[in-house]
Amino acid sequence: MEMSNHQQFHVLFDGPALIEHRMDVRDLAPALIAIADLLTAANHELNGEAASLRVHVNASFKAGSFGIDLVATQHLLSQIRSIFSGSGATAISNGYAIMTMVGFIGSGGLIGLLRRLKGRRPVRIEQKGEVSAVHVSETESIEVDFRVIKLYRNKIVRTSLEKVISPLAREGITDFGVVMRDKVVLDVHDDEIASFSACTTEAVADVVSDTTTHKLLQIESLTFKDGNRWRVHDGLATFCASIEDPAFLKKIDAGERFGKGDVLVVDLRQVQSISGGRLNHESTIVKVLEHRQPLQQASPERTDAGPDAEPAGTGVDLAIA
Repeated sequence: MEMSNHQQFHVLFDGPALIEHRMDVRDLAPALIAIADLLTAANHELNGEAASLRVHVNASFKAGSFGIDLVATQHLLSQIRSIFSGSGATAISNGYAIMTMVGFIGSGGLIGLLRRLKGRRPVRIEQKGEVSAVHVSETESIEVDFRVIKLYRNKIVRTSLEKVISPLAREGITDFGVVMRDKVVLDVHDDEIASFSACTTEAVADVVSDTTTHKLLQIESLTFKDGNRWRVHDGLATFCASIEDPAFLKKIDAGERFGKGDVLVVDLRQVQSISGGRLNHESTIVKVLEHRQPLQQASPERTDAGPDAEPAGTGVDLAIA
């Protein structure tokens, strides 16, 4: 036996081209299939194999713009029935929760995040418990439910959402909306299409660690071209580090001399992240505190011997009896 729940909603497209409440099936059919793919993929991403979801078309049509009633039916496997009466009751995202995470309900979710990003690709994403911080830049970040990020990174979810919105690229179709219980819960305009491009899923770094430490670095090679990084050694390993200290960069522009072997006392930021299935390590010199000359090695010869000092070298004292 299975349990199931149903979530009924109404989707509509609006605009001058739909004034007679007719829509080209070549625009409508892919959008409806994409809605089914979107919610099915979101359900699988959030619930795995514990629940399945299908989207059905209701027989009734509503007047007004061109709209159609849909029902998202979620089937829950019988063996997980017990979690609904125990502490694991929140382990399964139901149909309403899935639509909220997608952004069809509540003005947030994935759609809300994409609207705030406006087509920009995040610099990195950090998870803090059940909240994820999406860094648009080093000074701007957006906090969302960690499940939204799972959907953001899911290629099927993103491409399906892009297809749902795609009819807005047609001349005369200006709005896509979702209605529940006669209330508009989502309205997307045609000037927002760029925000829903699926290509922004690529190369988003998942930060594992982000630390800033006080370090002594020895310069191994350097370049004064903008954007290039210096090769440095910290006593353990050699690596490349970019420089973001504006005061130090001004000294470089003013002609301060640097060379191989010079030592810098710095605040060094090191970020370890995962991107595209690869582990990355990025080092940034946030601030240069001191510039020193190359380290000097102590001379192996003794230069402080006085007049009473013993002769250098090795020898054996002999005595004749």
